[in-house]
Amino acid sequence: MNSNDVSPIWYWLVFLIYIAFVGYLGYRAYKQQKGMQNATDEHHDFWITGRKQPAYMVAMSIASGWMLIGMITWMTWSTYDLGMSGLWIAAIPWVIGMLFNFWLVRLIRKMKAISQCQMLEQRFGLPARVYSAVINIASYTIWSAAELFAAALIMAPALHISVAAMIFIYALPIACYMWLGGFRSVINANVVQFFMGAILFVTVAICMYFTASDICSSHGTTIWGALQHQNVINSWAYPYDSSKSAMTLYGYIGPSFIIAILVALLPGWTIGEDWWLKAQAAKTTPEATKGLAWMLIYNLSLIVIPASLMGLFGIIIFKPEMVKGALTAASVLGDKGGYNVISVYINNYMSPWVKALMIFLLSAHSMSTVANYSNISAMNLSWDVLQPTYYKKHNWSQEKIVKYARFAMVVIIALNIALALLYTIPSLGATLNDWYFMSSAWLTAGVAIMLYAMFWKRANLRGVMLGGVLGLFSGIVFYILEYHVWNFSYNTPIWDWIFGKGALASTYLGYCVVGLFFAIVGLIVGTYTGPKPTQEKLDSIAEHVIDDNEAFFKGASM
Repeated sequence: MNSNDVSPIWYWLVFLIYIAFVGYLGYRAYKQQKGMQNATDEHHDFWITGRKQPAYMVAMSIASGWMLIGMITWMTWSTYDLGMSGLWIAAIPWVIGMLFNFWLVRLIRKMKAISQCQMLEQRFGLPARVYSAVINIASYTIWSAAELFAAALIMAPALHISVAAMIFIYALPIACYMWLGGFRSVINANVVQFFMGAILFVTVAICMYFTASDICSSHGTTIWGALQHQNVINSWAYPYDSSKSAMTLYGYIGPSFIIAILVALLPGWTIGEDWWLKAQAAKTTPEATKGLAWMLIYNLSLIVIPASLMGLFGIIIFKPEMVKGALTAASVLGDKGGYNVISVYINNYMSPWVKALMIFLLSAHSMSTVANYSNISAMNLSWDVLQPTYYKKHNWSQEKIVKYARFAMVVIIALNIALALLYTIPSLGATLNDWYFMSSAWLTAGVAIMLYAMFWKRANLRGVMLGGVLGLFSGIVFYILEYHVWNFSYNTPIWDWIFGKGALASTYLGYCVVGLFFAIVGLIVGTYTGPKPTQEKLDSIAEHVIDDNEAFFKGASM
């Protein structure tokens, strides 16, 4: 340990206090649920907090759940690698998706269903509920495990323990407070973790601004002046105009890349079940809408803008280097390049105590994402798979169902631990990375097409099942071909005729586009070769939003 570093004893002390605090939040939620009149109310509170959340809780919990280490470092990498044009890779699509959510929230609250998978059953049938739940479990478990592994990589050196041990130390408290209070524990902890993330990202962004400004002043220029003359790295070799600089907002040659990004990512992002559940958990639809408005402000000011600026400041602080005639990331950033901008800056430029605080905030905040996605996976397992296929068929009591709902939380956390440990094995970690990338196609083509079809009156069970299955498997197959067989050298009918030879291949997102295309084809073919939906299925979507909680839970329990 460097003599200037903070002793690991302090990390342990603060970390244990934090664990005790979130454990207390879980215990308080448990006591509140056990004090309810009956097991049915306890069960509803465990999954959706009785549908009583105010706007500020909705806003902070959604924002906290979206402060993913992976997403933020991706945004930072994109602007470090491509300057302002990198905003099109993640930041701009994300903002568009958040704006689109304002339209979705009223549709979500027109259904008497807790989960989006239950919505699919009400509109189409049980197979749609179970199928979508399985895809969600796979996707969110992969994301949770990746976040758990990333957090362990950050915190393990500070505590002087192995990454594997850190994975267990992180996951066990999460399992404990989620077993105690379920979704209520997640919501309560999200508020704390929201402030932790806000302090972290705003502090680092401000510090990086002053560091970059000092560097530029010593060279007689400004940050924006320096960036106007800075070429981009473009490590993924996107179709980019080499005459443009890091300050160019649109440097891509042709619209192919932008369209592919929007088509590939937006459908999956907008149907993220964590925010659907939190919007459904609001007291009223106006409160849910107000929560989304505040969430948009929080995301812009605390995630999108700071993360993107950190990448731009990073270009000056960690100036790209020429290696064998190609512009590459500064060597100090290692083989991850722009993904390491935040962590390397914290380690190299911050004083020991500030660095200690930032590392703690970064790692402990990640518990928010792990808890959010683990909660979704557990709900999909217990509420969407086991409840309709096993619990009800065996006439289980509500008391027994609640016990097994809590047990589902533990099962999902155990699965997260197992996958996170596999990330520590290079060969298996590479496979899990493939799964991580493919999960975008799973949600976009496998689930999103089914959910949006709910609002098409002609759509039926055959259509959504055929669309979901075709979309999922075509996306997986095309990913394997694109990334491991063709190595991004292929031509695509229609797309390349419109945008030029190899236009889709150069986006590296062909698997998402192809998956969505076949999902739409399957939806249309299945719908028009099958019977029209019954009026009962169409009536599952009410004409007006449902803010009467008694009517809501009566419908959701059927």
